Amino acid sequence: MNPEKKLTLTALLLVFLFFLGFSLFINLPTMYNNFLFADQAVYFSMGMSIAGDGDLEFTNRDLVRYYQNFVAGPQGIFLKKGTDGKIFYAKSFAYPLMAAPFVKIFGANGFFVFHALLLGLVLFLGVTYFSLGQKPATSLVGALSFLLASVAGVYFFWISPDFFNLCLVFIILFLWAYKFKHRDELPPDEPPGRFRKFLLSSWSDYSAAFLAGIAVFSKPPNAVLLMPLVLMPLLEKKIKKPVLIVVFFALSAAMLFGTNYLMTSDWNFMGGERKTFYNTFPYEKAGVTFDNTGHVMTSEGYFDRFLLPPKFIAFNLFYYFFGRFTGIAWYFFPACMFLLLFFLGRRRTYQWLLLAAIAGEILIYIVLMPTNYGGGGGSLANRYFMNIYPLFFFLPGIKITKRHLAVVWFMAAVFISQILVAPFQSSASPAAHAKKFPVKRLPVEMTLVNEFPTNTNPYGFRVPIGTAPNEGMLHFLDDNFNRKTEPTGIWTWGDRTSEIVLKTYFPVEKIVVNLTNNLRRDNVIKVNVDGKSRKIKLGSREKGTLEFPVGRGFQMKSTYLHKLKIKASKGSIPYYEDESSNERRNLGVFFELELVPEK
Repeated sequence: MNPEKKLTLTALLLVFLFFLGFSLFINLPTMYNNFLFADQAVYFSMGMSIAGDGDLEFTNRDLVRYYQNFVAGPQGIFLKKGTDGKIFYAKSFAYPLMAAPFVKIFGANGFFVFHALLLGLVLFLGVTYFSLGQKPATSLVGALSFLLASVAGVYFFWISPDFFNLCLVFIILFLWAYKFKHRDELPPDEPPGRFRKFLLSSWSDYSAAFLAGIAVFSKPPNAVLLMPLVLMPLLEKKIKKPVLIVVFFALSAAMLFGTNYLMTSDWNFMGGERKTFYNTFPYEKAGVTFDNTGHVMTSEGYFDRFLLPPKFIAFNLFYYFFGRFTGIAWYFFPACMFLLLFFLGRRRTYQWLLLAAIAGEILIYIVLMPTNYGGGGGSLANRYFMNIYPLFFFLPGIKITKRHLAVVWFMAAVFISQILVAPFQSSASPAAHAKKFPVKRLPVEMTLVNEFPTNTNPYGFRVPIGTAPNEGMLHFLDDNFNRKTEPTGIWTWGDRTSEIVLKTYFPVEKIVVNLTNNLRRDNVIKVNVDGKSRKIKLGSREKGTLEFPVGRGFQMKSTYLHKLKIKASKGSIPYYEDESSNERRNLGVFFELELVPEK
């Protein structure tokens, strides 16, 4: 082993040991403020149940175990009732099953120990792949940059399958793609070792196919992985091999879906009688049952409820790459860089197949999940992209250089640095970074209005406005507003711009904005509705009105959306400006909306 390669492997080992040490010794409940929500709550409970009881049934024991670690209870947990009346977890068990041995040994920290092992393996495989035709040190920096100069690394700290899915897909693609890169980059006279012999054999493809069945059970859109695995040998005129690949894939998928059926009496872990629970949970007390608590959350009839007309595909494609909350150009920039390098370099057949798989899986999400392709309002960036992200790693047809990596880290510094340096805080407040420049200047994903990460603020989410029966709801995209305490309107915050999405369930012909100034004189108020701006100068406590004729805005079925911006040039804190006032809020301008419906 040459000195540079030895130094690279030593550095890789140190990175792994750092994350392993973190995983072993972190005070997990404290870092999560004794609170897990939705997916993290259910996957934590599932992992503890499999490790403790060896099953997927939800019982009182699971609640006791949960409260031994966290104070607030498994808020937003998803459960389903089987045909025998028993209650089961309503999520895929692939991730908690794999994590369970580590949970059994290390307790709650076992989830992160599992993540650390996955991280170390992916980095090792990434360096191995990049090292074909490239210096080992650059390979390590490239692999680290792919994970840590994007939000992908932040999901290491989530007790959810997202990081597991990324690593699983990465391993699958490495097993499949290594032989093609080896064929192009390595001198044919170099003697292969045992590991390389395996990677160059058909058994690496069969292993990849078997793991792909697990990946599909964990996240069904991962079925696109089967396409390059099957098509490549067909293009090479090998008939037997693609058949065996399908057999190995079907074997693992059947084992997992079959186990789910045997344990829960349902092939679909999200189907049947499914509910989500908050504050009150089945079996916590006598008389508290699945039937008399919870909120129905079944996937039955999903397509009738959520599919949008084909014209929205274009909107979502744009948002997918450049949106404020989910755009991969900002949150997963290495993917964009590697895609560019694909087009700049020599493009092999296997890489074209990867590109086709990327396009196919992206379309699955934006067509079949047009109002939630990013993973839900509590997600950080595009959570569902974690399954697709590894495919980009194997796209470049030219060497990764220091300049390429410098650009990657520059983009990370500009757009996601505050996320990367505070992963737990960013996960708890997934919209904090998007409320400041430069992210605040990016286009808003209007199709995701009900899944904005800003909706995690209960005072800025679906705030009622208008007069009955012509009422609407406001979704605030920043913190530049005061909590609504007056019945008819809201004060903006000081001299800051308050950005808002107005949602109605009827078409609006005109929006009338009634304004009341704070204590400041000659205060210029600027209002923008759907791109049209108007100004008005108001004296102390003076009132004014601005009217905006509007069309139907951004219409999705029976929902109509309009973008508003409201700003006062001067803020006022009355407590410090008027001796008779006890008002301590930083007031900008008070606004009320009259929504005139179409005739």
